Amino acid sequence: MKNVKKHLFVSLPIMLSVALVISLIEPQTSNAQTAEMNQEIQQTAKDIEHVTGIHNIMKSTESTDTYSVVENESGVIKIPKDPEKSIQFDHVSTSIRLPAENVKSNGVETENGTIVYDHPDSNVGLAVQPTNDGVRNLIKIKNHHASKRYQYDLQLPPGSRLVTAAQYLGEEFDTGEVFVVDSNNIVRSIFSPAWAKDANQKDVPTHFEVKGNSLIQVIDFDENTAFPVIADPDWAKIGACSAALAWFIGSNLFAAAKIIRVKKYIKELGGLKETAKLLAGATTWEEKLRVGGSAFKSLAAEITGVGGLAVCINW
Repeated sequence: MKNVKKHLFVSLPIMLSVALVISLIEPQTSNAQTAEMNQEIQQTAKDIEHVTGIHNIMKSTESTDTYSVVENESGVIKIPKDPEKSIQFDHVSTSIRLPAENVKSNGVETENGTIVYDHPDSNVGLAVQPTNDGVRNLIKIKNHHASKRYQYDLQLPPGSRLVTAAQYLGEEFDTGEVFVVDSNNIVRSIFSPAWAKDANQKDVPTHFEVKGNSLIQVIDFDENTAFPVIADPDWAKIGACSAALAWFIGSNLFAAAKIIRVKKYIKELGGLKETAKLLAGATTWEEKLRVGGSAFKSLAAEITGVGGLAVCINW
């Protein structure tokens, strides 16, 4: 019994010393991890914003523990802090789920409005940027060990579906866009053509695939690519002029040859979204012609007199 007491007497100071050391180390370790996490998030935001710019990022008007909320031309957008949850678009009954299997870290909103999901141990960082008319979903690929495929699962209104521009416009007029079309086959929102840039701002081959209501961006980097690579599925609800163009293309009220010509000009002008922006832009006719050239002039001639489109031309 005396030996036991002696053993306890000797061990107690040692145990207290160990506990004190642990108590001193743990906060330092936690602080170091937090600092490393913050540094990773800030670097990812910097890399992404260097490519996208910051001029049209909309900062949140409300932020809670679960969502950052923004209201823009597409309506109210709720961006989750938890990457496992979906971005919600209230006015169009649509949601987009991030490829969260690549990142296990909650979102942090930077001073410019970019919401970043990243972790120092991950090969990939994700981000969301609310814009004036929609939302950009960014991918930062840090090295060649990362996946080349990133799947965004969408919840769409009843009767709506995802279609590629090749399916909707025809292979010959493929703009690289992906459309959300309603039950009447009319385009309601658009994913702009896929793009990806390496660390030297050079294009990296990339494209979209559609599988049911999932949008998949495929990025064909290799071990010789200059990392990081930034890529972006950019979603926007279409405006009045985009809707009028979509109605024109999707209707059977006009001669097939006329619709084919319009599709040709839309492709030359960079897609349905860019064409509609040019049509509706608050610029002079001379400026529209300077930007769009002969393709814009020819398109204007084709749609002159068409209800809903003529007002878009802004002669």
